[in-house]
Amino acid sequence: MSRTRSTAAFSFVLALSACSGTGSAAAPETTAPSVSIAAAVETAAAAITSEAIVADIEFLASDALRGRDTPSPGLEQAAEYLAGQFESMGLEPAGTSGYLQRFPYVSTTLVLEGLEVSFTGPAGGRRLELGRDYYVIPGQQAAEGAPVVWAGPALTPAPLTPAEAAGNVALFSTTGNPITGDGEALLGAFTAAAQSGAAAIGLVLDRTQTADSILNWASGIMGSGLATPMPVLGLSGEVARELLGPTGSDLEALADNGEVAVGLEGVTMTVKAPFTVGQHEPPNVVAIVRGSDPVLREEYIVYSAHFDHVGVGLPDASGDSIYNGADDDASGTAVIMAAARAFAALPVPPKRSVIFLAVSGEEKGLYGSKHFSENPTVPIEGIVMNINLDMVGRNHPDSIVAVGRQYTNLGTLSDQIVSEHPDLRFTIIEDPKPEERSFFRSDHLHFVNKDIPAIFFTTWDHEDYHKPSDEVADIDGEKASRVAKLVFYLGAKVAFDEADPEWAPGGLEEVRRLIAEQSPGGD
Repeated sequence: MSRTRSTAAFSFVLALSACSGTGSAAAPETTAPSVSIAAAVETAAAAITSEAIVADIEFLASDALRGRDTPSPGLEQAAEYLAGQFESMGLEPAGTSGYLQRFPYVSTTLVLEGLEVSFTGPAGGRRLELGRDYYVIPGQQAAEGAPVVWAGPALTPAPLTPAEAAGNVALFSTTGNPITGDGEALLGAFTAAAQSGAAAIGLVLDRTQTADSILNWASGIMGSGLATPMPVLGLSGEVARELLGPTGSDLEALADNGEVAVGLEGVTMTVKAPFTVGQHEPPNVVAIVRGSDPVLREEYIVYSAHFDHVGVGLPDASGDSIYNGADDDASGTAVIMAAARAFAALPVPPKRSVIFLAVSGEEKGLYGSKHFSENPTVPIEGIVMNINLDMVGRNHPDSIVAVGRQYTNLGTLSDQIVSEHPDLRFTIIEDPKPEERSFFRSDHLHFVNKDIPAIFFTTWDHEDYHKPSDEVADIDGEKASRVAKLVFYLGAKVAFDEADPEWAPGGLEEVRRLIAEQSPGGD
């Protein structure tokens, strides 16, 4: 699951960093066998096993694939594996080149060999350590032995003049995490620094930002593809106090001073965070079960999950630097593969067509799903619903979150399935933390942007999210198999024309309003 896509701040940084074929021919009409559709669906669902799901996760989350970064050789291996699995099931390819659909992606990569963040002050100085003392968004500019100016709170910075800040490092106080928190704070700091000609920004983190969170963000940003005109540091409060040292400047007092910029006498910093830019074409993987009804086969249900993760980053306390992403989102990918096997096992194809879409680039900003929604390999007007899965292999065994369930009838249909199949042992709940904007953090969003009813299933965040410790050993395969059965039943209900996906009264209007608020320039 993508973390930073949930914020206006991230959208702002992305904006700064910017300074069709079809599948094979339709299958012939198939005459339904004597077995009832209901019995066939039950038989196919019963064949979904935790062993097969865990086996898929084990391959995708193996160290050999090195975290499936977008782009990377490991990602290509994962795509080849998925395409091979779909082919072995007998699914038709539905990409632009066989099962693959490639999309353009411009990467920015921090150059560690040229990275330097250091300071000098009245009590001496030192070179700081990435992931312990700071995280950094790389930038085109650099500061070398530059004076430091305190510019107040990032949300309401003190007025800065070029005389005070040109070529210097501007420090701002922050509350909480400035990347995932209030986007206006990051915007305020960047605007003040840019207008005054500062060379770099330092965001002094408060006590809520621990050593673990700094390490997580340092690794996450390294693989995020972010870059800005000037480097942006997230600087630990302890380092800020060390930097100020015996100068007589009190950090708390400075943090409360939002009226006048203060030059820190005798304090200088060097901030160099260079990056390289590369052009790539990472893959989505697309397969289809072609519908059997002469009319409804032109309507499509899309299952989606992202098969990328964040690659290799800074080592954790155990020395592990491979972010395997077993739950995020090898689990969701394995579940849509399980659903694909179930559809492929049906003795008669469903009336509507069913697409299985494994996307990459999710961790970089939902790029793969965005490309598919804008360059679909089937007519976009034919896509009637999206079932998205992201992180479905952990946490409480008896519950699953259905993000966005209130906006369409897909939540009600899911409740019906749980009621009809008590063996699923699920309580389906709404987003428990709507303030974290999970509705904007996974690939269903780009289907919703096309007014397509969608539901996003997840078993929610956990302590290993975006860490090397997100390993296969912690996956609850039995729970994941029940998730696969749930979403298979949901897709089959629509695919066999037992129900039509619809927006709830006022649901589409509410979603459009939320998207407008989330977008840069929104209210």
